[in-house]
Amino acid sequence: MKKILLSSSAFVAALVLHASYFVIQAKTLAERWAMTNETNYIQFYVERSEYLIGASYALAIGFSVFALLRFLETRKKGFAGLVGGITLTGVLYVAGCFLLGCCGSPMLAVYLTLFGSSFLGFTKLLTFALTLSSIVVGYIWMERKSLPETDCCEGEEECKPT
Repeated sequence: MKKILLSSSAFVAALVLHASYFVIQAKTLAERWAMTNETNYIQFYVERSEYLIGASYALAIGFSVFALLRFLETRKKGFAGLVGGITLTGVLYVAGCFLLGCCGSPMLAVYLTLFGSSFLGFTKLLTFALTLSSIVVGYIWMERKSLPETDCCEGEEECKPT
């Protein structure tokens, strides 16, 4: 119960932090360039599908907290899952950042040239889907590794734990 509560809290905190950062950046940019009257930045956050990126960050952080708590619970078995989960998440975010063009990569210009501006909304959904699927696989892998193995011989009615 403690793992779920702390993981959920980390998820919510990361999502709120991402939304807050986006709102502050949008407000600062809008004040610089145009006079705006009562712009709803949360609506702008949702319209631009930035919540998918925020949810991706939040899922990764929530799962990392879950894996860390799992590691602390079972130190020997959990270390590989923790390192593997953080490494996989890190690789996904670097790749996602490169694919989105948010870290200075030239992919934004490539997407605009090849697919037009409508394709850019698809990459946020793809990043979220990749993050969610990697977390589901990571969770299943962690749960599978935590099950006790049994040694059953044919013809025996009871299995002997190893």
